[in-house]
Amino acid sequence: MKTIITIIFCSFFLITVAKAQEVENNLNDARAAYNNGDLENARFALQQAMYELDLVIGHEILKLLPENMGNLNFSDADDMVGSVNMGFIGLHLSRNYKNDQNQRAELQIIADSPLLAGINAILALPVIGRDPNQKRIRIDGYRGLLEKSESSDGTVSWDMQIPFGSSLLTVNFKDINEENAVMEMANTIPIQQIARLLQ
Repeated sequence: MKTIITIIFCSFFLITVAKAQEVENNLNDARAAYNNGDLENARFALQQAMYELDLVIGHEILKLLPENMGNLNFSDADDMVGSVNMGFIGLHLSRNYKNDQNQRAELQIIADSPLLAGINAILALPVIGRDPNQKRIRIDGYRGLLEKSESSDGTVSWDMQIPFGSSLLTVNFKDINEENAVMEMANTIPIQQIARLLQ
């Protein structure tokens, strides 16, 4: 218990003053409950502290993400950060990029993603099947998958999935025809810096 509280305190370098106060209050509540033998409330206060810490880390990651990907721009009003996703507890965030030609890139990061095992298994295979629309890629030193799809009206989409640590980065590119353009945009994402924040 004391070790967990110490680890959380060591993460304060990421936290703004206001958020630090919220996390600190929850940690103080956890200590008080633990010292009184109230393990249920100690656990609840620690979960609240972890939730607040996830949100702070998520906002720090958003600061690392590029404002532009090629000719696509982000709108901060669309940014989302949360700490519960699909019934799993853990950080998740998203950012959307778009331009006037209706081209889009939808970026999402999920910590402790339930999809990690499947993607890592595919990446471990010597050959990724015979699908010419699916290939291995490398972005900022991390291996991933890139899959191209084309709708009946000729619209091209790309789905990119890059596992790092226990997290998963996905980017869906819409209405962008050239793979080179997609890769140039993806290479603006500082995955190594993001991975350090999520360690």
